[in-house]
Amino acid sequence: MTQEKQPNEGIRRSQGKFDPFQETRQESAAASEERCKRIARNTGKRLVEIIDTEDEPLPIICIFEDYPDD
Repeated sequence: MTQEKQPNEGIRRSQGKFDPFQETRQESAAASEERCKRIARNTGKRLVEIIDTEDEPLPIICIFEDYPDD
């Protein structure tokens, strides 16, 4: 997964360790970026960041926010 190959879609992508105690937004672990997008659709949240921790069995951390009120 490289940022050059992935469309941006307004989603920040990063790699490294994830500290759930420092994160104030809603998060979820997933097996792939596609699963993050599905979780966002099913919960009505906006996917804002994907963190690849490279930890098994669920290496991807999805960060969600509520959609802004218009």
